[in-house]
Amino acid sequence: MTGDSIRIGIWGAVLFSTAACAGGDAPAPEADVPTFEGTVDLEIGELEGEDAYLFSRIASVAADPLGRILVADRGVSEVRVFDPGGLFLFRFGGEGDGPEEFRNPCCLGFSPEGELWVRQEARYTAFELGDAAAIYLRVQRRLFGGQGGAAPVTFDAAGRLVDIGSLPDSDGRFAYGRLHVNADGSADTVVLREPEAAAQGHRTVAIEFNGFRGELYLYQPFGPLWQHAHGPGGAWASAASSTYAVELHGADGSAMQITGAPGAGPPLSPEEQEDARGRLERDMERGNLDEPAFEIPETKAPLADLFFDQAGRLWIEKSAPDGEGMVEADVYEGTTLVARYRWPSRVNPGSVPWATETALYGTTTDELGVERAARVRFDRSP
Repeated sequence: MTGDSIRIGIWGAVLFSTAACAGGDAPAPEADVPTFEGTVDLEIGELEGEDAYLFSRIASVAADPLGRILVADRGVSEVRVFDPGGLFLFRFGGEGDGPEEFRNPCCLGFSPEGELWVRQEARYTAFELGDAAAIYLRVQRRLFGGQGGAAPVTFDAAGRLVDIGSLPDSDGRFAYGRLHVNADGSADTVVLREPEAAAQGHRTVAIEFNGFRGELYLYQPFGPLWQHAHGPGGAWASAASSTYAVELHGADGSAMQITGAPGAGPPLSPEEQEDARGRLERDMERGNLDEPAFEIPETKAPLADLFFDQAGRLWIEKSAPDGEGMVEADVYEGTTLVARYRWPSRVNPGSVPWATETALYGTTTDELGVERAARVRFDRSP
């Protein structure tokens, strides 16, 4: 959900409709809420040794109800299961198109019945996790036809799978949507509208790529992004990262506004400014532009990310200054601010964060580029 990615479409770019969100304003967040400090209590991964502990490209990290840690490694198209102390238990999957194999597994989630669902490029695969193996149950084809990339695996209040991705509109362009998949394979669709403020941070450039005509999607470095999050039970949220104003959608279709303190994010450091210049120069070369597509902003957007935890609470992660040792998120139950969580900035929750009331899972990367699955434990500050 965060990051300045470039998307090249063969038939066209993934374009979004823009519309202002409606909904009543919630009271401003109150300062007197508990703060929970996180520390890394477990890292799984090695530079060399047993291959079970060698990761090539971790796509997501999750935990099951027993506290076992699940790591989806996209590089080898498999899921590995570790006990709560980090000891390897078993693996399943593998590259291929067979019913128990994966193509680009990215995301993990559990159905209301406790089945593990693995989201892939063009389908989901459901498993039952045993003590020493994963038992294949079934495959659910993705109705988006492979579009959409990483997104949380969630189910609505009726227990229907919620598939998130891009779908074509009547003009052949693409917009993001939520498909609530019915038992007969049909789906109810909710189109997600990108806020106009976020749309100001990107543009498209027509290009030719390996003989195909398409559009290059360019983002302003550290500029406004459209963020959307999807929680258990059917709730979802969206915002432009340029302002602390989040549209929260309940499972019943209601829409509410969460409004925080106004103001810009932290200023860009000299290193971040240099990184932004490099990205703009690369975009000029790829898009055959005579001048940069954007200016470099003086400050970051105030919001870094949105995601729901497994209890259905919304985490609004705030941008941190470059080099800051900790990052912080405001946590809401509905529109009520109930806590603040802080964790080491070296832990990357990834594009599909997995959080509970007491833990956050993600990855760390050391100076040699070794990637590890990590768990952060939270304790309430005095």
